[in-house]
Amino acid sequence: MGGALTVQPQPGNPRALLLLLPLLGCGHTEPFTSAPTGTDQPFDVGPPARLTLNVGPDRGAAWLPDGSGILYSAQQLGRQDHDVCLALIPPGGGRQRQLTCDLTPTGADSTDAVESPAPSSDGRLAFVAVGSRIAAIPAGSAAISISSLSDPATRTRLQALPYTLPGGALHSGATQLRWLSPDLLIYLGVRVDYRHVCDTCSEWDTLTTGVDVVSLDLRQPGGTPQPIPGTENATGVSVGATPDEVYYTLAGDSRVYRRTLSTGVVAVVHDFGAAGMARDVHVVGNRMAAVVGGRVTYGIDPAFGPTVWDSGGTLHVVDIQSGSEVALEGPGLFRRPQISPSGSGLVVEVYPVIISGDPPNTLVDRRGDLYLYGLP
Repeated sequence: MGGALTVQPQPGNPRALLLLLPLLGCGHTEPFTSAPTGTDQPFDVGPPARLTLNVGPDRGAAWLPDGSGILYSAQQLGRQDHDVCLALIPPGGGRQRQLTCDLTPTGADSTDAVESPAPSSDGRLAFVAVGSRIAAIPAGSAAISISSLSDPATRTRLQALPYTLPGGALHSGATQLRWLSPDLLIYLGVRVDYRHVCDTCSEWDTLTTGVDVVSLDLRQPGGTPQPIPGTENATGVSVGATPDEVYYTLAGDSRVYRRTLSTGVVAVVHDFGAAGMARDVHVVGNRMAAVVGGRVTYGIDPAFGPTVWDSGGTLHVVDIQSGSEVALEGPGLFRRPQISPSGSGLVVEVYPVIISGDPPNTLVDRRGDLYLYGLP
């Protein structure tokens, strides 16, 4: 345990603020070649244990409800269409148990993506399905969808993306899907913007900014997603111990909030203070994980309005009851921690920090891997 790696933001340098997770990011995921293929062992036992090894990103990890495996999104550059597929690995890492592609079959000239998988305790799977022409900017059709864990490819569209809420807010994407109850999903409705990395280059950055935490009632097919009051400009959302509470973080804010849905009562659960802006919150029992500070900026973009530039930060784990917290060390910057159902482990995306050029310029790699931490 100790202080995690922190890189200070550089708001005036768009190249130094490379964002990590395009909706249809580039990457290459394949079965491990160094670890034994017949065992359930991580690529590097650590600690922390390195679960994936790629030349591109793995992202959006989610534990199976019984803790028996980890789902995540894995892009396959070995395929002509570069699809982002749904992968399943053992809880301690090792060879993929399952790799499901073509969940949104649109042909070899299109890239299909499965993002933010959310498995339920009754065997269902919610996720964001995206179909787009290869390397297209912006991405093409997208929808929040539902299937079964046993047959992810047979899916039902729940909510098309983008959509506009009755109050006028536009959600062009969705992330951090969670099951609040068997009939209710919550997620972070986001705005997805695109801009060139620099004035003279063709490479694009994808800026994903939280707009609202919303709920989607599966008992009302075609119903409108409902924003949760007080969650405007949210940067993270998690379910709580009961279906009557949600935890969330807000742009530019170091605090984590808990809202009781039936009463509307809001409480501050924890304040990270000078450590910086909190986001990507996840709560299991009395444990809470969040990404704090690091390489993140919140401000008004002249073209897009309120915008979060986020390339990752430090990883903090909090005992909610006592308020004690620790920062976990890692080989880079962190995004989207997920505590295991038992509370004994945590899987998180890690993005290496790169120092290059003369004078030196500090960048963050777009290619992340999944790492596993044990929790006492």
